[in-house]
Amino acid sequence: MKSEYKRDINGNYLVLYENEEPDTSSYQMRMLVGNSIPSILKCRVQGVDGQFMVCYDITSKQSLLSLYEEKKMGYEDLQMILGGFVQVMEDMSEYLLNPCRLVLKPEYMYVDVEKRQIYFCYLPGYDEDVRQKFQELTEYILPILDHEDSKAVMLGYGIYRRALEDSFHLEYIKKELYQDREEIEKTVGSSILQESGTMTEKRCNSDGSEKIDLFENYGESKEEKPQEEHLEELLWEEELSEKKKKDVGGTSKGFLIWCVAAGFFALVVVAAETMGYLPRVSMQVILGVAAGIMVIGMLCTWGVSVIKNKNCIRHEKKGHLEIQNKRENKKVSEDSGKDKVNFKDSIERNTTSMQNTAEVLHQKEKISISQKNCGETVVLSANIVTGPATLVSREPGELATIYLQNELTVIGKMENAADAVIDLPTVSRIHAKIRKREGEYYLTDLNSRNGTSVNGKILKGDEEYCLQDQDQIDFAQARYVFLK
Repeated sequence: MKSEYKRDINGNYLVLYENEEPDTSSYQMRMLVGNSIPSILKCRVQGVDGQFMVCYDITSKQSLLSLYEEKKMGYEDLQMILGGFVQVMEDMSEYLLNPCRLVLKPEYMYVDVEKRQIYFCYLPGYDEDVRQKFQELTEYILPILDHEDSKAVMLGYGIYRRALEDSFHLEYIKKELYQDREEIEKTVGSSILQESGTMTEKRCNSDGSEKIDLFENYGESKEEKPQEEHLEELLWEEELSEKKKKDVGGTSKGFLIWCVAAGFFALVVVAAETMGYLPRVSMQVILGVAAGIMVIGMLCTWGVSVIKNKNCIRHEKKGHLEIQNKRENKKVSEDSGKDKVNFKDSIERNTTSMQNTAEVLHQKEKISISQKNCGETVVLSANIVTGPATLVSREPGELATIYLQNELTVIGKMENAADAVIDLPTVSRIHAKIRKREGEYYLTDLNSRNGTSVNGKILKGDEEYCLQDQDQIDFAQARYVFLK
């Protein structure tokens, strides 16, 4: 599939070329161009010199391939992609579009990072089995999954397993996507590990690369062990509750025993009177004496239980106090250790700060001499030889310096997505990226609305420019100079 990227005053576009002239009067073409289908990229069809192309608006969107080039795919990311696929399939069904013309290649699937929504390309002349395309998409996803995220692993391999079945259906994906994790573990758990091992071995052998176990360390228990003091408190409370149960049970048994004793006394007196061993005594006297014995016994039992409860409460307070003292002592010891570490770090930071200050003053002195000699403006960090490459603002003090310390630095104004934040209205949420490779720095525009230029030349969407020392870079209105 031939493709290229273009840019005009309105934004960035992905251009896919048709092998044959599309029927612009067909129902599907009219539905595609004339309607705003939510999950499909907006497009227009053009014909130039016998070539027909479909231009998709990808302004401020990132391809799935570039977005997960460096980072791993977590559970929420996987939900976004699979949920987007379900949504686009339902949208095509609603608009009566042929699903075989949906392009499911990672480089042609685009994500709005801020809205967390994925968009697809629908190409009228494209025709491939959607089941086969979705299976290839899941095979692309498996190696870039975050294998420390058990939910992502369960969902990813569950969907891959579904894609391999002959009876592939959208409802199966929805079931895997929306069912509870417990159901996933019951239905998929054991078979996923076997399939993942086979899958990893198959892919690595075909690529000729070193075998990597995608499930390394997976399956190990992630449950956190309770802390020692918490465990001690739980055991102590359990012991205390058992003691309370025994005390309550003993009190109940005491009441029952005195009731039985009073009844037994009454029976013995009545039997002795009947047999003539005792003089005749009225029944009221016998029952009164029995009731008195029962009440006295119960009062004694109640008194004993009250004393035990007081002892138990005293023991409980003492136990809580001991546990609290242990925690405070441990906290004090930890805080003292942290203070020592923090004090040491503070000394190191102060030393480093003093060194940096001295270096800056030295550079300023050189700059002032240079300005007196030739009258030219010199960047403060121009003479620094060691350290990472930097982007320094061409208007001193207007923009913060960007240090290119990582292998990949994403530049934009969206704090949770960019490594270097430029808070200007004209800068896109994800504007550009700089990749370090073999000692060189390569700049690429990320479909920004207002573009990225080097020395006055605007970069194309797929262009990767190797930066040279003193290159002037413009991220929209943010003007920088590259210092290598």
